[in-house]
Formats: sequence, structure tokens, C-alpha cells
Amino acid sequence: MRNLWSTKRAAAVGSLVLMMSTAGIGLASAQPDLSPLINTTCSYPQIAAALNAQAPDLAQQLNDHPQAQAKLKQFLAMPIDQRQQMVQQVLAAHPQWQGTIDQQAGTSEGQQIMQVANTCHNY
Repeated sequence: MRNLWSTKRAAAVGSLVLMMSTAGIGLASAQPDLSPLINTTCSYPQIAAALNAQAPDLAQQLNDHPQAQAKLKQFLAMPIDQRQQMVQQVLAAHPQWQGTIDQQAGTSEGQQIMQVANTCHNY
């Protein structure tokens, strides 16, 4: 049971990282500003180093899920304008994700992810 919970939680964290990194376009001002995740100039190694230093539990959960790592690497490798286009397409196809993103952004994990996005250039 613990392994299943851990797997689901890690998958959720990986999805949260990806979803939060695709959520900042066209949001009302009352919603969280997630643009640092879309507009980051940080590479995957910088994000990983910042996660390891600032949120080791989240880093471990991401490390345990190669598919989430691959999706995040792919996203970060895109030019910012392509990220924005992808965000718009994903949210248009899955509008229900916006509520999940908004909820997760207010959690301590969401706040840690935003901190990583804002400081990853230091790594």
C-alpha cells in the first residue's frame, strides 16, 4: 500500500511540475503567477540541482519517475514561445487541469516548485 501511495504521489509531483510549468498563460490576476516556470531560462540540470538543494523530497520523487523527468526535460528544451503554445493547447484540451493547478500552487510543494523556478539560475 505504501509503495502504491508513494508511486501515485511521485507521479502527482512530476505531473505538478509539468502542469505548473504549463499553466501561466492567460490566467486572471487572482490566480497564481506561474510565469517563472514557463519563462525560465534554466536548464534541466539547473532545475534538478535547485530541487535537490531546496526541496530534496520533491527531487527524490521526480528522480524516481523517469517519464516525468523526460517530460520536464522536453518542456525545458523548448523555446519559450513554443512552451507558451504548448500550454495553451494543453489547457484548451484539458480545461479541468486549471483547477488542479490552482489548488496545487497554494500547497507547500507548489510553493517549493515556484521557489526553485525563481532561483534555479543560481545553480
